[in-house]
Amino acid sequence: MRSRRAIRVALRSVWRQRRRSTLAALGVTVGVAAMVAMVAVGQGAERSVTDRIRSMGTDLVIVTAGQVKLMAGRPRQTGNVTTLRLEDARALADGLPSVRAVAPAQSQKLTIKWSELAAQTTAIGTTAEYATVRNAPVTWGRYFDEDEVRGALRVAVIGPTAAENAFGTAPPLGETLRINRVPFTVIGVLAPRGLDTAGQDQDDVILVPVTTALRRLFNLDYINNVFVQAHPGRTAQAMGEVQARLRERHRLRPGKDDDFTLQDQSQVLAAQEEAARGFTLLIATVAGVALVIGGVGILAVMLIAVRERVREIGLRRAVGATARDILTQFVLEAVVIGVGGGLVGVALGALAAVVAAWLGAWPLVISLGSIAVALTVSSAVGVIFGSYPARRAAALDPSTALRAA
Repeated sequence: MRSRRAIRVALRSVWRQRRRSTLAALGVTVGVAAMVAMVAVGQGAERSVTDRIRSMGTDLVIVTAGQVKLMAGRPRQTGNVTTLRLEDARALADGLPSVRAVAPAQSQKLTIKWSELAAQTTAIGTTAEYATVRNAPVTWGRYFDEDEVRGALRVAVIGPTAAENAFGTAPPLGETLRINRVPFTVIGVLAPRGLDTAGQDQDDVILVPVTTALRRLFNLDYINNVFVQAHPGRTAQAMGEVQARLRERHRLRPGKDDDFTLQDQSQVLAAQEEAARGFTLLIATVAGVALVIGGVGILAVMLIAVRERVREIGLRRAVGATARDILTQFVLEAVVIGVGGGLVGVALGALAAVVAAWLGAWPLVISLGSIAVALTVSSAVGVIFGSYPARRAAALDPSTALRAA
């Protein structure tokens, strides 16, 4: 009962000084809103990145010619290596127990043209297995088959963005599209896939048989990538088998470095998730600084309240209130300001997270954990920054306080 009365007294005191209390709580409100919103944005971005990586294919191993190093946070190929061939891709698809499907790929930015419309897009030479390995189905038409790849026919499957850029509103199926002045018949349109982890539009592509691409578009006899899909749960075994097979085919002696790089999808996923978590931690730390600044506001307001309420404190002590009662009252007032500001901050932060998710087109993730932490921290801010003014109030001499003007 005594604690309930103390809370009611604290609420009445805060309400009497509501304008000043609102200004004191503003810093806490901003800090809590920033924490809730930024953590939600960070986790939403993390889930978006994870979904994008999974959309690129499951149980995926990427073979890249030469060495790949991280530059500015992104994988970059160093040097131009020509030892990765179509025959290597066929060898990986033959007899490796952990390998489910293989799709070779060579890509280059080229000009596509239809009628008077022209655009730049990424032309990818590959095989029909690309649909399975990279999780890239068609919504209209079909993929080219093995006979069309073997015969180096001029057929193409186009992405939605490339189709819109090249054809506008006209239906692309059956139309003849020129890629680098070479005519191709459009036989399929890919399903929308969005951006990849590097921010590249996966829909701004055009797929053609790899034999046709190497001979008529790129004038190359080597490829840059081989995408390998492992059987579920056997990605590590597939990586070992792929490495052994390629080293054997490239006649690499023991101790000599590989002339290719293997990347596991789980490694890419882990790296992206770690970067996203680091970003979330950084912005949560910044929000924590805002909470501390809000605590300084509470400290200032409570010190002013103690100085203005000296006679009230003396009167309460004269009628029997103990120093502990005074201490409790002022701490509770600080906690009310902190928690009140925290609750308003949670509401504003959640609203900001909804708007950010809508504008950024990523999943909305409002963490209950971040809300609990924010409210706990706002309460702690009230206790910590309200303790010093409360101790000063409790330490006042009753007779001196009663004589105060």
